[in-house]
Amino acid sequence: MSEEDGSRKASSRLCNFQPVTHCIFELDGLLIDSERLRTESVQKILEPYGHTYSFDLKMKCMGKPDSEQAALIVNTFNLPFSQTEFENQQELQCRGKMGFIRLMPGVKRLLNHLKSFNIPMAIGSGSCLDSFTIKTRQHSRLFDVFSHVVLSGSDEEVKLGKPAPDIFLTTASRFEDAPEPSQCLVFESSLVGMEAALAAGMQVVLVPDPLVSINASAPATLRLRSLETFRPQYFGLPPL
Repeated sequence: MSEEDGSRKASSRLCNFQPVTHCIFELDGLLIDSERLRTESVQKILEPYGHTYSFDLKMKCMGKPDSEQAALIVNTFNLPFSQTEFENQQELQCRGKMGFIRLMPGVKRLLNHLKSFNIPMAIGSGSCLDSFTIKTRQHSRLFDVFSHVVLSGSDEEVKLGKPAPDIFLTTASRFEDAPEPSQCLVFESSLVGMEAALAAGMQVVLVPDPLVSINASAPATLRLRSLETFRPQYFGLPPL
C-alpha cells in the first residue's frame, strides 16, 4: 500500500472526516525542522560509547517532553552520566544552531491561510520554554498567528506527557471559546502525539517520518507526506 498523500485516497475517506473549528499544532518535526538537529546531537553524544541512536528509539522519543526523552536515552544505554548531564551535553551540541532551524514545507502558507480566515490556532508541544523561544525566534512574526502555546516541558497544568491526552486537552481549554475536543484538529509528526490526540477525542493529521510504517500510523485520521498537500476543506475549513 502506498502512503496517503492527501489526494489519492482522500475522496474515499471524506465521509470519515468531521468538521472542526480549531487547530492545534505540534512544534518539532511538524512546524520546524528541529528533529534533524536533535538526532544529530544525540548521535554525537552516543558515539564515544559505541551506541547508535536507532530509528526505533527515535520514534519512542519523538513527541515526549525533553526531560523524558533524555531519561529514556540515558536508561536505554545505561550511560555513565545523569539525565541532567545528557541534557547539558545536548544543549552544547545544539548551541549556535537552534536559532537557524527552518520551517517545514507548507507551514507558512497553511498558517497564513488559516489566520486570514480567523481560524483559532495554538501550539501543544513537549518542548520547554527556553528551547521553544530559541527554536522559534527567527520565525516569531509567523508564530504570532497562534493564540497561545502550551509546553508540557514547562507547564505545571500538563501532568502527563504524550501519549497521555493532557497536552491537547489543556491546549483546547485555553482557547477563548474553549471548544469541545471533537471540534479540534491536531497536526502531529510523532506516533505518541497521534495517540495523545486520539485519546483526547480529537482528529489528527499525521505528517510522520517517511520511514514510519503505514500500519503504525493507521489510527491517524489522515496521513500526509507534507503539509503542502493538506486540504483544509476536508475538515470543513476554508479551502486553500
